[in-house]
Amino acid sequence: MLLGGLFLLFVVQVIGTHLQVKEYRRAVKELHRLGNVGIGSRRRRLGPSNIVIIACDSAGEIRAGKMMQGMTILSRFRPIEGIAGRTIYDLHAEYAALPDKRRAHYKGHIAALDALIARLDSTQQKNSAGT
Repeated sequence: MLLGGLFLLFVVQVIGTHLQVKEYRRAVKELHRLGNVGIGSRRRRLGPSNIVIIACDSAGEIRAGKMMQGMTILSRFRPIEGIAGRTIYDLHAEYAALPDKRRAHYKGHIAALDALIARLDSTQQKNSAGT
């Protein structure tokens, strides 16, 4: 009986993981259509973690962002309000100016912005080297 219960929990976990990976791929694909994509995460030992996906154009203007936050397989990506239309550089500077405790809350956002900044900087370097 105990073995059957453990097997059932394992099957539910596998199904839940599959659904979350499918949701992640769908969100990345959707935002990739809008431009460059940066992905970051904030992992915690206890409590909810999050995954942040931010899309921007080649000038660094944010087109959209989504975040999945929670501890269960029922978590879904939701839009990040208030970042569209801003630049990745301004938003990154705003988060960097926060006190350490507040900045830790935005660790996933900062990682996604860092990835976008690095991608745009390397693209600009390649374009200037080719000119």
